[in-house]
Amino acid sequence: MSQSTTSRRARQALDAVTYGIAVAAVVFVLGALLGFLLGGGLVTAKFVMFVVGILLFGYATFQLRPDAPWDTKETDDGKVKVTKNEPSGSVIGGRDETTFQAIVQRIPPLSQYSLPPEERLSVGAKLFVASLATLAWSFLMETVFGVVA
Repeated sequence: MSQSTTSRRARQALDAVTYGIAVAAVVFVLGALLGFLLGGGLVTAKFVMFVVGILLFGYATFQLRPDAPWDTKETDDGKVKVTKNEPSGSVIGGRDETTFQAIVQRIPPLSQYSLPPEERLSVGAKLFVASLATLAWSFLMETVFGVVA
């Protein structure tokens, strides 16, 4: 593997981890605000993080599914026709940058090592990392910091 490929992969990993931690931090802040407004404190934040982490995990897994290699169409006479999907040749990396991603790109490690949007990991992959970070944060709140109901 060449130096540039290794460097790009390391920067992609840094981007995904930073994105995941940023999402987990936003979920924690929203959960803590909700907890303090409702009187549950950090226990509510922990449960919010767990539920959002599980939902993110499912959504990210759904986003990471590959396209089917075939398609089915119903013909006019009621029969089903199976057609093979050919690669379209379109650029997969042609991604737009969201406002949240632009904010994450200003966080210190990424401000020096940022990648253009088309070289970053997919949104599904970054959301998968974010779900793991959110679930890990919730787990740490319960086991290490002793935030229990």
